[in-house]
Amino acid sequence: TSNRTLFASVAVRGIPKAGDDDAGSSGLALEVDYRSADGSAVDPAQLRQGQDVLAEVTVKNTTPHRLDNLALTQMVPAGYEIHNERMEGADTAGKRSDAPRPRGFFFFPDGSPQATGARLEHLDIRDDRVLRYFGLKAGESIVFKTRITAAYLGRFYLPSIQVEAMYDATKNARVKGRW
Repeated sequence: TSNRTLFASVAVRGIPKAGDDDAGSSGLALEVDYRSADGSAVDPAQLRQGQDVLAEVTVKNTTPHRLDNLALTQMVPAGYEIHNERMEGADTAGKRSDAPRPRGFFFFPDGSPQATGARLEHLDIRDDRVLRYFGLKAGESIVFKTRITAAYLGRFYLPSIQVEAMYDATKNARVKGRW
C-alpha cells in the first residue's frame, strides 16, 4: 500500500548434475591431493578395488581477515568407504600452518579474538561425506587427511569438495568433481 521502492534478493542453491560442476574460489583456497600409503600421488580414476587412498584437503584463508564458522564438505563416491580414524585414536584435528603475524602496532596474544585454536571445532563422519567446521586466521591454512577405500567395482563420480563461511557465502572455494 506504500509508494516506496521495494527491493528483493533471490538466492538459488542446488547440486549440479554429475560432470556439470566447476571449480571456483573467493576468499578461500582449496586444494585436494590423493596419495597412497607411501605418499606417492594417486589418480582416483585408476583405483583398484580394495585400494586405500589418503585424501589430503588443504584450506587456506586468502583474505586479510580472520574467518570463523567455515564448513568443509568432503563428499565421496558411492563406491568408496570412509575410515573413521577417531575409532583408532588418530588425530583428526588437522595440521595448521603458521599464519603471518598481524601488521601494525597491535599484538594479539593467544586466546585473543585474532587467534584460532589449533583444533577442529566439529567433525561429522557419515557414510558418504566428512563434514568439518573450523576457523582460520588471515593467511592461515589447515590440512585435513581422510583415509578412504575403493570398496566396490564400477565407475563412480567423485563429487566436488567445497568449503564456505557459513554466514558469508561470498567466502568459498570448491574443486571440480570428476569420474
